[in-house]
Amino acid sequence: MAASSRRRSRFVRSPDDHEHGRVLAREFDRAAAGFAERTRGRFDDMDVVEFSRVGPSDTVVEVGAGTGNFLALFASAAARLVALDITPAMLKQAREHHRGLHLVVGDGLRLPFASAGVELAASAQALHHVTQPVPFLIELRRIAARTGRVLVVDQVATERYEELAAMNELERLRDPSHAASRPPSAFRIMLWAAGLRIVDERIVTAVDRLSKWMWPGEFPPERIDAVAAFIALRGAQTGMKFERDADDWVFERRRIMLLAERA
Repeated sequence: MAASSRRRSRFVRSPDDHEHGRVLAREFDRAAAGFAERTRGRFDDMDVVEFSRVGPSDTVVEVGAGTGNFLALFASAAARLVALDITPAMLKQAREHHRGLHLVVGDGLRLPFASAGVELAASAQALHHVTQPVPFLIELRRIAARTGRVLVVDQVATERYEELAAMNELERLRDPSHAASRPPSAFRIMLWAAGLRIVDERIVTAVDRLSKWMWPGEFPPERIDAVAAFIALRGAQTGMKFERDADDWVFERRRIMLLAERA
């Protein structure tokens, strides 16, 4: 506990971190309504509740909860659900779409929660927006009870450096708030560096489409065109297995699920 607090106090945001935060807030404020609908059902087939080993009296805090689609999966499995996000517009959508969530506007690197107070501290599809992932994970560890768990779900890249670089180039073209997709080995190292021990790990693969990945109502037309052009030229370099399907592109989306406890 003391070691976790010391690590937290040494972290200082750089000017680049502040700028990235502004980009992140701008992107998700603009896209909140479309995002809520586009991502509905994204996690439904991943068995995240069973994987997390949550109990009926547990409190679940999701950091970077967005519109609440992930956290709502725990509605019938846990006693209290707390959604924290840096973007008020995303939490407004969470309020409109999901009952029973306790909503908190806050920073994932400075969580407004007491130490060792929740049974499950979670982050789903948020870590690739974080420029400093280890301090973020240290905060999740800090708020998790001593017998609690940390759950991380995020998109995952291949272990090939060239494919990782191309995937991140594509992701940043699609969404300027993207920080980094990472390979499985990087997630393991980050959790270890945050003082966590992995107790379960799973990679889930699904098929996605460009037309669903970039809804016209959520993304500017010129950005959709730029991403489509990148895929046509360099999609094979990303490790995402793009294949053309008439006027659309089909590709593979891989997500890693990691359940951890205090080391």
